[in-house]
Amino acid sequence: MPKFCPECGTPLQHINAKFCPECGTGLTQGTPTPTAAGETRTQPPTNDDWSKPIDWSEEAYSEEGVVQPLVNAYDLGTKLEEIVDSIYQAEGYKTERRVRMPGQGGYTNEIDVIARRRNEQVAIECKNFTSAVGIKEIRDFSKKLDDLGLGWRGVFVAYNDFTLDAQNFAESRNIETLGHQDIMEKWFAVSAGRVSRQGERLTLTSALSIKSDYLAVTTLPLQNKHLVEVSSARLTFHPYVKVPYAFKAQVYDPTKKLHRFSDDGTVVIDLLDGKVLNRQAEKGGSFLNSLSSSKQSADNVQTLKTFDEVMNSSPSPEYSITIGSDYQITELKPEVTKRAVERAAIEYISARNTQDMAYTPAKGDTVLDIRHRKFVPRRGDIKLFKSEIVFVPKWTIYFNAFGTIYTKEVFAHSGTVLENTIQYCPQHFKLGAINVKKETTAVCEVCGKAYCSEHISQCPVCGRWVCSDHASVCSSCGKTFCNEHASKTCRGCHLPLCSDCEVECPICQRPYGVNHALICDKCGAAVCPSCITTSGLLRKTRTCKNCQ
Repeated sequence: MPKFCPECGTPLQHINAKFCPECGTGLTQGTPTPTAAGETRTQPPTNDDWSKPIDWSEEAYSEEGVVQPLVNAYDLGTKLEEIVDSIYQAEGYKTERRVRMPGQGGYTNEIDVIARRRNEQVAIECKNFTSAVGIKEIRDFSKKLDDLGLGWRGVFVAYNDFTLDAQNFAESRNIETLGHQDIMEKWFAVSAGRVSRQGERLTLTSALSIKSDYLAVTTLPLQNKHLVEVSSARLTFHPYVKVPYAFKAQVYDPTKKLHRFSDDGTVVIDLLDGKVLNRQAEKGGSFLNSLSSSKQSADNVQTLKTFDEVMNSSPSPEYSITIGSDYQITELKPEVTKRAVERAAIEYISARNTQDMAYTPAKGDTVLDIRHRKFVPRRGDIKLFKSEIVFVPKWTIYFNAFGTIYTKEVFAHSGTVLENTIQYCPQHFKLGAINVKKETTAVCEVCGKAYCSEHISQCPVCGRWVCSDHASVCSSCGKTFCNEHASKTCRGCHLPLCSDCEVECPICQRPYGVNHALICDKCGAAVCPSCITTSGLLRKTRTCKNCQ
């Protein structure tokens, strides 16, 4: 005889108990208990039962023949570095794991995965946290990248996604973020996904329409956008399912008072790994965290945006798309069974509606202290209705600006931007209610880094946009030039000088800045400070060497 109820986990006080005192589950052999869809019942179903809660059509999704995932969600979490390493190898990179790299500051940095392909060098950080990765971890990784020096691209992989501040900071530092869904998509794309090629006509069913096309998502609002190339582009169709439900129950507490419970809504489930996208319910308090394996943090930015995309859009029954020459399309197929979908939905609904039931027993004329009993929904109180598969299209674009790689992810139906590492200047950042975020104006035409108008300038001579690391400010006129057109050095202050502000001293024939010119009081000639003498205490007199 078990010590705990197998349905709700309530401790059992009596050794030979036949029913759980909380949820009513049968505990002895031969006692009917709630059953899931597809299981054999010991009694005919009643009107309150829902033996087949998910009404799949054979054309849309069939449980038979479903390819079992090459890696499940548990393996993805425990073998995250190994999976990431395999993904980049499949994409043509040569990889190394757990590499200790010396930095410019004399420190040794341990990088989880290093991926190299042609001129690309990618440093990848992997974090398998039980909650969303916060800003501290992104800042630490950003410092590692700075210490490694130029030529390194950063990718941060988090099994449980990122907080909003972490996402914002990563974007401003051009660090690509790969959350749970991104890793699942990449893994199944290289292991089981169907990649369509140029000119192929693809027919899609139950997919959201494409409203943001390739041209829309690759157009950048930069002054020199013509110099930024699209290095690769992919349109991925990710399968999800919407499971409508209704829950209704009534329970008497020990004082015979009737408690009524009801709820309805829709559960959104990822069909690659069976993960629930809904926000974790708050009704059941801390008990929910231990009960529901589909826990979602309100800080998981991409998960919440994906949930909104699925819930707020209706798929087209069928449409066709012809693949252009500029991008690939990957159509991912469902990897979980119908029973797994039902189990995930029931678990979430049960957790959402688990509540503390308070009652006050009375003994004679004396009112005793308030007591509590936890209410856990029974399977028979939950009805699952006909579900709808939704394939969500998402663009993943990589831009190349003079060797610097940027990432942009956009939902192709709504146009919602999930990530855009070229959009915001790295010299500004938004934290909480303080908004100092500024959009980029152009990319530096030397290093490829994108900056806002405060931190990038256009050379007035050649028209090139240059950042402060590759620009010089003329010490005479104060204008900003590229290093090529402010290559002179003022003899007086030893600071950069543009050609327009450079003059030659008529006495020593050496160049100097026009702002340092001094006028001889005798002959009126403009000479450099080295060729003039100042005399007098009250009334100063300047005399050049020729007039001395």
